[in-house]
Amino acid sequence: MQHGVGYVVTREEEIVCICLSAFVEGNTHAIDIETLEGHRKRNYAALAAQAYMNECNDRGLRSYWDCSPDNIGSIRLAHGAGLSLDFNYPVYWYSIS
Repeated sequence: MQHGVGYVVTREEEIVCICLSAFVEGNTHAIDIETLEGHRKRNYAALAAQAYMNECNDRGLRSYWDCSPDNIGSIRLAHGAGLSLDFNYPVYWYSIS
């Protein structure tokens, strides 16, 4: 990655989890992390997030993680990676029909 940071976790040559810079603004890197459905709850996201955070820290980058307040798994993962709540903002949902 030319401007971002990214890590994958593989199992038997299959990528099961990815953690990468979803967008970059200056030295702030927004974290995007996904784990394949059949591979969740195996600590893969925690491994990828920790590697990502270590790389950001080593390079003097600011990690930014946001998620909706009902995404408890993501919140726990962020706390486990050493992040803490910085601010809240309103989220509005609507459907397009």
